[in-house]
Amino acid sequence: MNMFRSILFITCLGATGLSAQNDALSQLVGTGQLSWIRIGTQASTGPCKTGDGSYTFQAKPAQVVVQECSGGTMKPYTLAITEWSANGKSGIAFGGARYEVKTLPATAPACKGNANCVRLVTVPDGKTDATRTIYLTH
Repeated sequence: MNMFRSILFITCLGATGLSAQNDALSQLVGTGQLSWIRIGTQASTGPCKTGDGSYTFQAKPAQVVVQECSGGTMKPYTLAITEWSANGKSGIAFGGARYEVKTLPATAPACKGNANCVRLVTVPDGKTDATRTIYLTH
C-alpha cells in the first residue's frame, strides 16, 4: 500500500510540473499566437528608440518572433522556444536563457495599469547571479 501511495504521489508531482510548463507557454501564446510589447518602451509615433521591443509567441512551431529597435527601425528575428522544469520551477527558454513566467495584476507598478501583464524573469544559470526581467502586455 505504501508503494502505491508513493507511485501516486510521484505521478501527481510529475503531472503538476508538466501542467506548470504548459501553463507558461499557453499563457503567452493564447489560442495559438499572441503579440506582446515591452511595457513603457514602445514609441507611439515616429522612429522606435533603444529598448523598444515586441514578442510574438507561437504554439506551433513553438517559437517567438522578437522585434527590437536598431537604428530607429524594428528588426525581427525568430527563436525556438523550449519548456523546462527543474528544482520545483518551470517555464520557457529562448535565446539562451530560461525564463519563469508570472501573471501580474494591472495594479502592479511595472504594469502601468495594463490588464494583460506578465513578467518574464531569467533563472540564474549557475555562472552568474544576474537576472533579466521583461514586463510585457498585449
